[in-house]
Amino acid sequence: MFFRYLPTFCLLFFIISCSIPTDINDNPLDPEEAILLEFDTPALVCFPAVQTIPTGPVTIKLFAMGVTDLSGAYLRVKYDKTKLNYTQTISGNFFADAQDPIFFYDHNSTEGTITVTTSFLGSDSVAVDGTGSLAEFQFTATSVGTSMLSIVRDSTGFTANDSTVSELVGSNDQPIEILGYIDGQIIAQ
Repeated sequence: MFFRYLPTFCLLFFIISCSIPTDINDNPLDPEEAILLEFDTPALVCFPAVQTIPTGPVTIKLFAMGVTDLSGAYLRVKYDKTKLNYTQTISGNFFADAQDPIFFYDHNSTEGTITVTTSFLGSDSVAVDGTGSLAEFQFTATSVGTSMLSIVRDSTGFTANDSTVSELVGSNDQPIEILGYIDGQIIAQ
């Protein structure tokens, strides 16, 4: 007798247990999301833009987004040294397929800054287009609270001629105007 109602019961169970998925588009590297947010490219983007973690290790990648003819980058980021312990900097994969890419970085623990220079070597004019990782920064969150990984740019009080601001360059060292920035936020609980 019970088996007679089993298919109806199962169907009813599956219908009731289904939920309608919600579409959360919060990936700053998604070109469609960039259009919805009216976010201009080329841009420098920390990803993930927001991370909520327990105290401990954390990684943020810095991406060039929507670039054309990118041959090199000078990147400078600032972090809260009272809440984050610097661990290491790793080369991104945007230039990985190019011949003889270079990658240098300098960590200044006194200022809480990391400077990265990445480019191509050689006589061939090599450039990349699109979106790709330029560098990866690894830290250890040492205390509870919110800290930022900020991309140093003109709006932070530097001038365009100041060599301490982040910049992207194309072939023949032509500057590429950076139209958007997304800093990284780390929330340690």
